[in-house]
Amino acid sequence: MLEIIAFCCGALVMVLEMVGARVLAPHVGTSAVVWTSLIGVVLACLALGAWLGGRLADRHLSRRGLALILLGASLGSALAAGTHRLVGGALSAAITDIHLAAVACALGILALPALCCGMISPYIIRLRIRDVATSGATVGRLYALSTAGSIAGTFLGGFVLISFFASGTILWGVALGLLLLSLPAEPSRPWGRLALLCLLLLLAVWDRQCRQADGPLMVESPYNCMVIHEGRDRGRPVRVLSTDPGYSQSGMYLDDPDELYFDYTRFYALAVLARPQARDILMLGGGGGSVPKWLLSGRSGLDAAGLRLTVVELDPGMTAVARHWFLLPGEDPRLRLVHADARTFLNRQREQYDLLLVDVFNSCYSIPFHLGTQEAFAAMRRALRPGGVLAMNVIAAVEGEDGRLLRAIHAGLRRHFARVEIFCVTSPRHPGQLQNLMVLAFSQAATAAALRDAPGRSPEMAAMLACRYRAPLPAAEPLRDDFAPVERFALSLLRRP
Repeated sequence: MLEIIAFCCGALVMVLEMVGARVLAPHVGTSAVVWTSLIGVVLACLALGAWLGGRLADRHLSRRGLALILLGASLGSALAAGTHRLVGGALSAAITDIHLAAVACALGILALPALCCGMISPYIIRLRIRDVATSGATVGRLYALSTAGSIAGTFLGGFVLISFFASGTILWGVALGLLLLSLPAEPSRPWGRLALLCLLLLLAVWDRQCRQADGPLMVESPYNCMVIHEGRDRGRPVRVLSTDPGYSQSGMYLDDPDELYFDYTRFYALAVLARPQARDILMLGGGGGSVPKWLLSGRSGLDAAGLRLTVVELDPGMTAVARHWFLLPGEDPRLRLVHADARTFLNRQREQYDLLLVDVFNSCYSIPFHLGTQEAFAAMRRALRPGGVLAMNVIAAVEGEDGRLLRAIHAGLRRHFARVEIFCVTSPRHPGQLQNLMVLAFSQAATAAALRDAPGRSPEMAAMLACRYRAPLPAAEPLRDDFAPVERFALSLLRRP
């Protein structure tokens, strides 16, 4: 039975760590900084727990002691399940530095269960050792079983649990699982633990119902923790989707679902202006479906009836949200939805398009570096017909330290496109300010000239063209697949007031 407990605890520890990333995401995002903080904190707590567990085993060794450790780990997981939103929200609001905030949130939410879980293995090993002559084999066997459990827990958490259950529900499940393991660890006098098991189960059900009834809707998928909320903006009712703290990923006017809500999405019209006869369009990053709906509705000025639109979206859960909450058409012969990584799609596909629209920068917390390298831009150029136009949304600045990411992307595009132009969406007069930037890359210089000389421009279109950044950019090294330090570039972007 001790071997089974070691295996199951190894699995539950990894489930706890993986769901920890989901728990932290609404408060500090999903960047490499967050993953580094999470892994470091969990490992530190496991190490401290192993030291404490070994000392405890030498002083007070009993099956009841093991049951109490499992009980402590269970209560720690239950506490994390019930308070993670409160603790994460308070710590992230109080600490402005993203590194310190990520470490503090990981400690505040996961330290107690990880510490108790770390105590389990050395305690089990000490219980199992009967003879010093065979202690090496005993230690090896139990560590192997614990590691095998961790492998199983990794795949179970990443492939199954996160796909079907909310993060709070998984934490409650870990708490219940650890408490169940305490019963065979010490079978005598189980009634108190059985009563506690019933209480935790009731608390889990109550907590789940409260979260569904109160606050914004939260939808979790294998790739995202999505928050949907409604409000009013510019005097009109809106519905907004967020995937990272402080950033809105998609938005929709409830009284006109096909109208573009965010200012930066309107700048995709510049690509249409440069290629007014476009029929085949590829969009990388579907999100809530705002731009696809705009294109299919005919408001872009293109011939909507003859349009062939391919949208590549990594997350099927995001597409489900787009269809249910943001009214993306479910069945439309003009629309082809592909669920795949955008770079993988580019590497494999051989078709060519008139327009390539890229909207994969959800925020500064999660920058998809593999779509900003010179190799990725070479693949994008191959996907465009002669005269084709690439339009890419980037969250950065143009000038100063915050502009390093944009300048690296610009340098990579210049290696494969005839002309590259930058439009400052939010603050054209302050190019050193962090904002949405629309980067247009033209496969032929004549297409860029056609954009500037396009007849019959509307006042709105003229205003967007006036946002073009005209100063020359300093030389920069493009990002490469083998060296893309976007985390270093993002450090300044992640500053919070």
